[in-house]
Amino acid sequence: MWGIREISPPNLPPHRSEGLLRTMETLTVLVVAVAVVVKILFGFKTRTSKTSIRVLHGPPCPSLLLGHELELRAQPTVGGLETAWQKTYGNTFRIGGCFAQNILMTSDPKAIQHILRSSGYRYPKTKDIAHLWEMMVGKGLLATADSAHQRQRKILNPAFSSSQLREYLSVFRATGIKISGKFRELVSQGPMETNLLQWTNRAALDIVGITSFRCDFGALDGKSSELADISKSTFTALSNIGPTPSLILFPTLWRFLPKGLLSIIDRAPSRQIQILHQFRNIAKKTAHQVLTNIPRDTSKDIVNLLAIASDEMLMDEDEVLSQLANFTLAGEDTTAAAMAWTLYELSRRPDYQARVREEIRSQPVDFDSTPLLNAAINESLRLHPIMYSISRYTVDDDIIPLNEAIRTRRGEIWNEVPVGKGQMVMISVYAYNRLPSVWGDNPDEWQPERFLRPEEKDRISVGLHANLLNFSDGVYGCIGWKYRLLQVQAILVELLKSFEFLDSGVELLNGVAGPSLMPIVRGRELEGVQLPVIVRALSL
Repeated sequence: MWGIREISPPNLPPHRSEGLLRTMETLTVLVVAVAVVVKILFGFKTRTSKTSIRVLHGPPCPSLLLGHELELRAQPTVGGLETAWQKTYGNTFRIGGCFAQNILMTSDPKAIQHILRSSGYRYPKTKDIAHLWEMMVGKGLLATADSAHQRQRKILNPAFSSSQLREYLSVFRATGIKISGKFRELVSQGPMETNLLQWTNRAALDIVGITSFRCDFGALDGKSSELADISKSTFTALSNIGPTPSLILFPTLWRFLPKGLLSIIDRAPSRQIQILHQFRNIAKKTAHQVLTNIPRDTSKDIVNLLAIASDEMLMDEDEVLSQLANFTLAGEDTTAAAMAWTLYELSRRPDYQARVREEIRSQPVDFDSTPLLNAAINESLRLHPIMYSISRYTVDDDIIPLNEAIRTRRGEIWNEVPVGKGQMVMISVYAYNRLPSVWGDNPDEWQPERFLRPEEKDRISVGLHANLLNFSDGVYGCIGWKYRLLQVQAILVELLKSFEFLDSGVELLNGVAGPSLMPIVRGRELEGVQLPVIVRALSL
């Protein structure tokens, strides 16, 4: 039952293999592009002006073929273009997509609420994003839609219930104590600068191993495991692939192709696709080994729920194996980044850091009674969202309401935007998280105090937590958002009790638009993703 299909690159010398891959990938893009252009030219039915976004303002399109999509991916730091456009054209405007596609970009809270929450399954992920997830992790929650997504989520929901989260909490705290021990060894001779992401990634991976696979990967102990190694190398490889026209056009074509043709693309000789397949194969192999050997019991953890779902044929083989790959990918980077960014920002606000430390030392920790810590985490999530945009499309004609009215190029004032079936919408999480109308003055500054003020009664609610979009919203919102948040809280408590975090004086940039938003140091860009902070041990 548990057969894993291996996908390997051709056995050629490196220089010939790379050249062949580039040539064949370019040819694939050209062939499929011609088919798409023909379809657009001869199969497209013109929409009426009532369902066209062409009348909206937006930045001049630099290319009919590439639109703004190459420009967005190639910007030096994530978020710069989106926020500049938002300041010029308002919260809702039009940008150009590949192949002369018009894309609606918005950071309007009422529009976001409608698209992600109120519309249910009527705004799924765009086909290129969904297929990208499927190639990387299989047919799990990240890649499915409609009834399949609903069925999978129903099976997995008990793994994130309040009672099960209490079971996980002991794992989170134990990991926090373990990373504290590693830090104490690190700074035994005095304060030392360290890359926080290196440690928080290891901690997050160990937690994924214990809570999802019932095994300790030993990442904090420096141990090597096949899944840990491929997870790290996959992220690094994808981050280092620069945005070229062919690399933008190739996945963009998937938006226009039927599902049957997308399965053929899985065998395309693309370096990106091979990287995705390699991660998927190893993640599924690890999942297979775990699910084959674990005893079935009454627990509600992820792996037991999946084992039972497999035994009772509630999920097929690919779905079962894919879920563990999903949780490995989704559970590591987000929590690791949130922990590291929060400690970094606290290092720049020693006064606030001292208040948080006093809060957690003064009483037994109950995460509902640590408002200063929670505000620091929320503000770090707001200012540094690892998921900086969300792409959706509408399955039918729709009308998107707006909180802030817009003026069209014809001079009309719109309080809502009519969109036609298939219209792509790009939600700029980065721009929304910096809206003065939502977050008040100085939205570009780290000010956790904004989360300590009483919430405005007329504020439009979006997101699963604290009016933030880091975990998305609605039916496609992150199933494990409470699990992630509790993990961040538990580990930060252990670290802040024992250590002081000091500003290293470096200037951090968001980095280029890769798989996720990750920091790099100005002047040290070639060193890759890092978040350096000075750590000093406190008296116990």
